[in-house]
Amino acid sequence: MDRRHFLGTGSVSAVALAPLAAGMAAAALPATAATTSSSKESNAMSNAQNAYLNLLSRENTVLLLTDHQVGLYTGVRDITVGDLKHNVVALAKAARILGVPVVLTATMTDGMWGPVIPELLAAVPDVQPIVRSKINAWEDPRVVAAVAKTGRKQLVVAGVSFEICATYPALSAKAAGYDARVVLDASGTFSEAKRTAGLARLAGAGIPVMDYASVAVEMLGDNNDPKAHDVYGALDMPFATLVWQVTSSAAKK
Repeated sequence: MDRRHFLGTGSVSAVALAPLAAGMAAAALPATAATTSSSKESNAMSNAQNAYLNLLSRENTVLLLTDHQVGLYTGVRDITVGDLKHNVVALAKAARILGVPVVLTATMTDGMWGPVIPELLAAVPDVQPIVRSKINAWEDPRVVAAVAKTGRKQLVVAGVSFEICATYPALSAKAAGYDARVVLDASGTFSEAKRTAGLARLAGAGIPVMDYASVAVEMLGDNNDPKAHDVYGALDMPFATLVWQVTSSAAKK
C-alpha cells in the first residue's frame, strides 16, 4: 500500500491527523508570543489571588473586634493601654460613620478576662457582645452568622491578644473565602515574641496587616466625601489634629 492510499483510506485519515497538524503549527509560533500570552494570564490570576492588591470598600467591609476586655488589657506590653484603647475606639467610630457593620465578641466576661472595655461599648452602644467560650472566635457559630448576615466579604479583625484572638479568626475566615486582614495597632499582645510570631503567621497566610487609620482612610476613599471631616475627627490622629488647628488659626487672621 503506497503512502497516499494509506492516508486516504486507512485508520489514520487526514481528518484524524488535523489536530496533530494544528498542534505542530502552534508549536512553530514564535516562543515570545506564547510566553507573552501565558505571562498575561498568569499575572491576571496572580493579581486576583493577591489580597495585598485589594483595597477595602466601605460597601463590602465588616469589622470584627475580639476580646477587647479589661483583664486582657492588663497584660498588653507591645503597645500602651492608652494607645490601644484610643485606636480601637477610633476605628469603631470611623466604621460606624462610614456605615460599616461592627461585630463585637468576648470570651468568658464573667471570669478572669472581665468585661469589654467601657470605652468600646460606649462607641458602639447598639452592638451586643457575643460572649463565647471558644478561643478562636470563628469557631463560634454565632460570630460566623453575624458576619455572614452582613453579606460582606472583606473582614477586618482586631483583638487581644494579637497572635491568637485576632490572628485565629482571620486565618479561619480566609480559609472560608473571606478577604481578611488584621489591624496591628488596634490589637495588642503580651510580648514582642508573640507579636513577631503573629506577624509571621499572617504573612505566611497572605493576610495583610494594617493600622487603624489606614483602614478607615482606605474605606473613605475621597477627601471630598461629605463624611470625611467626621471620619478624620473620629480617627483623632494627633498630627492631623495639629495641622487642622494651625490651618484654622491661620484662616481666622
